[in-house]
Amino acid sequence: MQIKDYLNELLNIFAANPYLESQNLSFEERPPNSAYLTGILTFINGSKLHLKEFIVFKSEDVNILKYGYSYLTKDDVLIFRYDNALDPQAKKVSTYPEHKHSPEKILPAQKPAFDQILREISGLIEAGE
Repeated sequence: MQIKDYLNELLNIFAANPYLESQNLSFEERPPNSAYLTGILTFINGSKLHLKEFIVFKSEDVNILKYGYSYLTKDDVLIFRYDNALDPQAKKVSTYPEHKHSPEKILPAQKPAFDQILREISGLIEAGE
């Protein structure tokens, strides 16, 4: 997969979400085969998803070396965050370094795909949370 294909795939996923109000993305190519993606997705209830990925592309593979997806209320209170930071508090989870932060605790979690994250957010918006 090429860098532009990955970006187009993400944009299509974002465009398909009925709760997404706006997006502000920065996609920086780092030759020869990597990129850094950052951005903020804003939803109709004012909540926001802050995202960052450092990606390496190898022929058909996309390898996301570092990532963080933080979902916050309109008042910037954490709802959840998925990341693979080397967080000492997350060392006890079975999926370390990958994990999920909730307001109460750190949970085991693999890196979710963007469509999974958007489904999770959509469910929260539909539930009025």
